[in-house]
Amino acid sequence: MAETFRYRFMSGGAGLAADISATAYEVESPPPQALRAYGCVHLSLPPGGLYWKDAAWLAFGMSLHTHELVARAAGRGHLVLEVASLAYPVADYRSEVAALALDGWIHQHLRLPPCGSAVRHDRSSRRFTFDWAGVDTPFADDLPPLPEGDLPPLPKPE
Repeated sequence: MAETFRYRFMSGGAGLAADISATAYEVESPPPQALRAYGCVHLSLPPGGLYWKDAAWLAFGMSLHTHELVARAAGRGHLVLEVASLAYPVADYRSEVAALALDGWIHQHLRLPPCGSAVRHDRSSRRFTFDWAGVDTPFADDLPPLPEGDLPPLPKPE
């Protein structure tokens, strides 16, 4: 059953908001349409899909917890985070909020520690600035690799 997390950020009369409903489960093999975040960790999008930027930012938000999610699934198959819905008021939304909403959902419902992602608002320029917990360039190929030896090896595909 999907559980909902309501992301809200307000600062100086400006705000961002999104509601995400999702569930997590383990399976022997992931759904064919699921996006693989890393190894045995997958993201399943809502029926009917999403705007491509929302899907990309959801995957990035999940990737901020990759180490912990891989450790949780290690040796037991595949972990799937299935997003049932992502809803937001158009006036209070940017696609990056999908990552923050999923980060909050993971923290609240999977009881994983916060990854440190955050947003700030500069009232004078009316701009939002996002901090991705040490990741300088989201979607870059030079993201730090997973640490060797800290996690059990992933099962080999059959």
